[in-house]
Amino acid sequence: MPLLLRILCLCLSGMLLRPAFASDSESPKINSYKIDITAPGDVSDLLKSYLDIYKWRSQKNLAVDELQAAVERTPQDVTSLLSTEGYFKPEVNARIAQEGDSYHVFVTVNPGPQVHVRKVDLRLTGAVNEDPVYRDALLARLKRKPPLAEGTVFTQSSWDLYKRATLNVLLSRRYAGARITESEALVSPDDAVVDLTLVLDSGPYYHYGDVNIKGMQRYPEKIVRDQVHLAPGAEYRRFELLNLQTNLQEMPQIGTAVVDAQLDNQPPYNAPIEIAVQEAPLQKLGLSAGYSTNTRYRGQLDYRYNNVADMGWVSTTKAVYEGLEQSFNTELAFPKQPDGYYHKIYFTGEHSIVQNLDTTTYKGGVSRTVNDRNIDRTLTLEYLSERRDAGDGNIDRPHSLSLNYQWIRRDLDNQRDPHKGTIWQVEGGGASGALLSTQTFIRLYSKGALYWPVGEEGIFIGRLEGGENFSRNPAEVPTDWLFRAGGSGSVRGYDYQSLGVKADDGTINPGRVLATSSIEYQHPVYKAWRGAVFADYGDAADTWQTWQGHTGVGVGARWISPVGSIGADVAYGVTDARWRFHFAMGLAF
Repeated sequence: MPLLLRILCLCLSGMLLRPAFASDSESPKINSYKIDITAPGDVSDLLKSYLDIYKWRSQKNLAVDELQAAVERTPQDVTSLLSTEGYFKPEVNARIAQEGDSYHVFVTVNPGPQVHVRKVDLRLTGAVNEDPVYRDALLARLKRKPPLAEGTVFTQSSWDLYKRATLNVLLSRRYAGARITESEALVSPDDAVVDLTLVLDSGPYYHYGDVNIKGMQRYPEKIVRDQVHLAPGAEYRRFELLNLQTNLQEMPQIGTAVVDAQLDNQPPYNAPIEIAVQEAPLQKLGLSAGYSTNTRYRGQLDYRYNNVADMGWVSTTKAVYEGLEQSFNTELAFPKQPDGYYHKIYFTGEHSIVQNLDTTTYKGGVSRTVNDRNIDRTLTLEYLSERRDAGDGNIDRPHSLSLNYQWIRRDLDNQRDPHKGTIWQVEGGGASGALLSTQTFIRLYSKGALYWPVGEEGIFIGRLEGGENFSRNPAEVPTDWLFRAGGSGSVRGYDYQSLGVKADDGTINPGRVLATSSIEYQHPVYKAWRGAVFADYGDAADTWQTWQGHTGVGVGARWISPVGSIGADVAYGVTDARWRFHFAMGLAF
């Protein structure tokens, strides 16, 4: 009998028996009692979780007769519970003793030997036997590290897992109608062994049938059908349906999507695919406001239209105004291609005044991106023109036609609030002075973060960042391809982008090299609030010979909001011997 069913029976038996005793007004009442249990640790923990004598300890005015009945029933209940863990011949003694005005329950359990698996008889019937090569490969896979194998301890949970895992292997490919036809665990308590028998009927070999799409009204059906790469007649594979469903749900035009196979029960045993979608709105307008000590107050307007030219192309326009930076961006994104890549073209205008450097940038380009599980890869061709004014009378006008490759790997337990995992980004690109660029350069850049749990509640966060631009004259390289550091998300304790190449008038120009690092420990203090301590170290400079590390240390608070972490930090910049406050928040409406 499965563990959950046995536990349910125990609970029901307690519920059914208890009222009869509770109605006995002659039975004396007790408000508390002690329990001593003598049993191995794992057995003791199991019994404390499910036995009535433990669950009833917090009840007031409990009838003594009622407790006596629960104690008398305990050996039977213990035996039922232990059988789910492979103990089929336990010795159990339970008694109750009165000690003055209180009562004391004593339970002694000798679980006996734990049953081990002596033999596993796994058999396959049905169409799978018509292909001996595939069947033998399937059986070899099923026998590779199974949840239960000969010589292992038998438990009800591992037996249930073994049956589910075995059936799922059959269901995942070709045999979508597979089922268990015989399942038996024959226990010999005297010998402490169990013989297992599992027979599965594969059912017929299924092939993909026609694809039927439901729910498309405001968008052309073609944008969904173009994502379907299930050739009629090809063998059924469940993971392909799951991947298709995931891809559809990531499309901006689709709110929800369900992909299912409808199995024919007559030859030629096709599996027509039914796709049911709920469409997203045609247009979306977004407004947001926020504040950051890096760029001051922020306001943002987003507009998205999901069906340009009735082709499912997505047009997005975004305008951002911040105290130190302003930008306007528009892009046109195209649906994902059969090879998994999707493309977009874009144009961006930006203006900023940071550390006395007045920069105006215009850029446009085309990008090609593919998402493979937790890895994103993007190739971008971009033309950029910039006006850079340091206020000294010299105005730089660099421009570049660059090609850049970006690789990002995310392996986190939670995207919004990670406790464990890593995220890593690597970039490489450059431009040629002979091709629409003022300077030939190569730029390499990488950053990564490690999240690691400490104890039961703490989180350690480590971050590394580094980059270098290989060029002769940085004045002829656009700022986007150079480096500055400082501020929230970089080296705290220093103003935003205040670490770089310092001019005589105090202007901070971007440099050709960058290296920063950070360590932080967070610990919960109240509900969604955490306290943090941290140390940052790094700098940006023109060369590695002039690079000087700057240290920042401090404490902070984190609020884990529904949209992510919002933080406030008080940091001390060791080089400047100054305290600075760093804060970032946002509110969408």
